[in-house]
Amino acid sequence: MSGIDSSTAKSYLDFSGLGELRAKAAQDQDKALKETSQQFEALFIQMMMKAMREATMKDEEHEDSARETFEGLFDREVSVQMSKRNALGVADFMERAVKQQQPMTTQQVLDQRLRQNGSGLPLRTPEKSMPLQAPPSIPMPLPQQPKIWPLQDKGLMPLRSSS
Repeated sequence: MSGIDSSTAKSYLDFSGLGELRAKAAQDQDKALKETSQQFEALFIQMMMKAMREATMKDEEHEDSARETFEGLFDREVSVQMSKRNALGVADFMERAVKQQQPMTTQQVLDQRLRQNGSGLPLRTPEKSMPLQAPPSIPMPLPQQPKIWPLQDKGLMPLRSSS
């Protein structure tokens, strides 16, 4: 029995295994997502196998409920083992699709940038100094200040007499 992996829920119908999966999701979402997508693939494979069995011609002499039960259990176990081996790739597809829908944490964004750039981002980018312009060859004339006239001279303000 060394070929059978019993670390995950044995089947998507194993309710105690689903409870354990929920507890794992609180601790490690990526691992729980992988297991959930494998269980989805197992369900998909079993439904596909059931549809294929129904599509074939049946020998009504040898059909009984025990045989149908055995075939159902067999299909369930085969589908779980096929999904663990990633037979169709549905689990990987589902895992990628769900991860793309999840918002990224700050740490995940930084890790992704580190993988893309090969080094960390500097906290402060060095400022580029502006080049000095050469002084003009001819001096610029200073603007002339307008002449300021006192208000008394213009007759706008009456002069006060000091008495």
